[in-house]
Amino acid sequence: MEPIQILGIVVLVIGIILIGVEFYMPGFGVPGLLGVICAAAGVFLTGRTVSERITVGVIAIVVVAVMLVISIIVFNSKKVKSPIKLDTDLQGKDLFIEAKDMEYLVGQKGIALTDLRPSGKGEFNGIKLDILSPGEFIKKGSALEISEIKNNSIVVREDK
Repeated sequence: MEPIQILGIVVLVIGIILIGVEFYMPGFGVPGLLGVICAAAGVFLTGRTVSERITVGVIAIVVVAVMLVISIIVFNSKKVKSPIKLDTDLQGKDLFIEAKDMEYLVGQKGIALTDLRPSGKGEFNGIKLDILSPGEFIKKGSALEISEIKNNSIVVREDK
């Protein structure tokens, strides 16, 4: 084996390790880019002929694919904390305000901050809210009254 081929194998192994680091730190960053460059240079330096380079390249791709599968299996197990997956479960009940909790808004008066076509924004007691009209166009600056809470949406009508 020639010294250039040994250097090629070392560079190829470094490239594969850097690609493995990229699996742990998601995003196409420095380790992934350097890994791809080192792996390509390693493939080029290792093979003396085109067919040897293709063979080494295929082997490198298979090794990276096996590393990817192993990392997916390891990160999907509950024993290892994944940098990609969220640890905590978000409960739907904690994410949204229920319609019955917004009933106190019915009857509040405010103004339209945007044109309602039929949705837009309004201000009620100094609080900006996403609102809906029951289908009609309401101009910006119009006086509004909250008429109902429907499907977690605040429905308003023009206060004349």
